[in-house]
Amino acid sequence: MVGPRQPIMNRKCALILNFTANTYHWGCYGTCLEIYQQLLERGYYVNWLDVRSTHHLEPRPEQGKDFSDPGFATRFFERNKAVYHALTEADLVVVNGEGTLHRLNPGPVTLLYLMYATRCFLGKPVHLINHSFFPGGSADPEPGADVIYGAVASVLTRIVPRETASAAVLQRLGQTVEQGFDCLPLFIARHNVAPASTSTGPVVLAGGITLTQDTAERIAHVVSRKAGPGRPVLFLTGAKARPAGEDATVFEWMSAKFPGLQRRAATSMSEWLQTIATASCLVSGRFHHTIAAAMLETPLLVLPSNTPKVSAACAMLGLAPPLAGEGPPLEEQIAAGLQLAWTGGAPRVTAATRESIRQLAMHNFTGL
Repeated sequence: MVGPRQPIMNRKCALILNFTANTYHWGCYGTCLEIYQQLLERGYYVNWLDVRSTHHLEPRPEQGKDFSDPGFATRFFERNKAVYHALTEADLVVVNGEGTLHRLNPGPVTLLYLMYATRCFLGKPVHLINHSFFPGGSADPEPGADVIYGAVASVLTRIVPRETASAAVLQRLGQTVEQGFDCLPLFIARHNVAPASTSTGPVVLAGGITLTQDTAERIAHVVSRKAGPGRPVLFLTGAKARPAGEDATVFEWMSAKFPGLQRRAATSMSEWLQTIATASCLVSGRFHHTIAAAMLETPLLVLPSNTPKVSAACAMLGLAPPLAGEGPPLEEQIAAGLQLAWTGGAPRVTAATRESIRQLAMHNFTGL
């Protein structure tokens, strides 16, 4: 990790696109603030455009030819003067892709266009870092989306995907990438958050964007039965602002089957991390929750996510893949996993792997 530097008289400006620290959940805060701090340590002053604002910009390109149309770019920037000024005043544009870049929904398309227009019409270096990349929502080819995603990727200055499944997609599209990882492990190391899991700690549940009511209820039922009356079970949510809306729904589903479930709405990053660190086991379908538990040596049971990103991260961390629909029933898989966690048999990420993951995360900042 880069250490503090002496004050720099003539700092250049780095602009972070898709800034997520202020929304969704605390994992986004941690990974985005790490990017911010790394840029400061490299001598930049840092501006940002937040994820909510850029997701809703108009006009939005409706077909592939809009991306390369100078007239469309003129109309777009005339309509979005604040964005135009932020981009033209930047010396470097760093795109915090996170989990935005999948499918052709409005938010991803707008971010793709911002990257393309910034590079091709404004001539700025554009580094796409800390991201997953699934044009069709999976690792499989999706001709229409692949063309647009590939065209944007081909003009970027540098591309650093945060897991291997996204790297494989980009390579399939003919792009050169540098394998990275999410920046959350660097944030955890920077702030010296220590492992604190014990076999008697609470079970911590977290939601997931694809979690159905049936699955949520089944998880709640088996955890309630397995934990018994003496062990706290917490449902972890919370963000700097605007927490994930689906969490409230998932908590309702789970608490209907498990009245003793406690909602832990973390009001700070430290509370969020300590809740995960002190858990006897985390059961989660969320990418950042999984990474935090892995780096803090907390046993975890991983649920599938909306793209292959969680599966790929588990493989990189040396963990079992997300719980599968085939094989033993989900309830049996969770009960067995909890038992392993409480008896000391759950696999944990080795110190060597954690260090290699932090080194991969540092690739986000190579050459900056």
